[in-house]
Amino acid sequence: MQYVQLRAFHAVAEHGGFSRAAEALGLTQPAISDQVRRLEQEFGVALFHRKGRMVEPTDLGRRLLSTTRQLFACEQNARTLLSSAGALTLGTLAVVADAPDLAVKLIAAFRAAHPNVTVSLSIANAESCVTRVLDSSADAAVTAAPPIDGRVMGMELRRERLMALAPRDLALPEGGLRLSDFAAHGVIFRESRSLTQRLLASELARHGLQVTPAILVEGREALVEAVAQRLGIGVIAPSEFPGHPGVRLAPIADMEAEMIEHLVALADTPRTRAVDALFALAAPPSLALTNGSEQSEGREEAACPVPGCDEASARNTVAAGTK
Repeated sequence: MQYVQLRAFHAVAEHGGFSRAAEALGLTQPAISDQVRRLEQEFGVALFHRKGRMVEPTDLGRRLLSTTRQLFACEQNARTLLSSAGALTLGTLAVVADAPDLAVKLIAAFRAAHPNVTVSLSIANAESCVTRVLDSSADAAVTAAPPIDGRVMGMELRRERLMALAPRDLALPEGGLRLSDFAAHGVIFRESRSLTQRLLASELARHGLQVTPAILVEGREALVEAVAQRLGIGVIAPSEFPGHPGVRLAPIADMEAEMIEHLVALADTPRTRAVDALFALAAPPSLALTNGSEQSEGREEAACPVPGCDEASARNTVAAGTK
């Protein structure tokens, strides 16, 4: 039994004749007759009473018609479902991010363009973001982990030069803070898996500086509080600083390391239209992604110029880790 045979039978039964069925399907009458005959011969049954040019389903034919009506209704439902998903009138999109501000901005733009697609956002560290894309538990990631794995593709969204995080009333050198000044004030290190910490360690090594941390903290929130308690100064990407009345951002004159955020998805697996639409919205100038230099309480020094989101990835990216 073949699909074309059932389709021919269904058309004849619904339209009341072979000629009308052939016209409805855009086929010749002999082709329709042949398909129905083959179906009857395969099972040794009669599906129609033939009376000249008129045909009428047998009892078995009427029962089969009830089944084929369900079959072709399901086919139409499947066609409608797939067409709707392809047109982004429904569907889902799972995003994971280590930069909530960027991810929320991107998702807001996506939802405005495709309001019927259900979007989920989860927050994870940079390493986990890439892992979740690779195991397909997320469709896309907004992450500072460089897309160096050949299984993923990435689009640069934002780059920020790292800045110092210092107590608000701390007197800084007139010529600006330099990495060599850190030891005099005490340096707060992040956990070793932190991408920010790895960038800082890379910069210190590049300048031939050996610094013993005053304290080791885990997480940016702990870093901000440690600085507020005058335990030392730290390093952070401007967009990650939530603002604090006792803490300020300060440029580092000889800092070259940059935090670079990418939109990442699987490279080889066929992507859904939702993922393609997300990348289209992220591509400049579709979405004006900020560089994290918005003014807010405790963040006025963050308003320093950084390159836009359409430049190549910086040379200072390092292996993936937490931010």
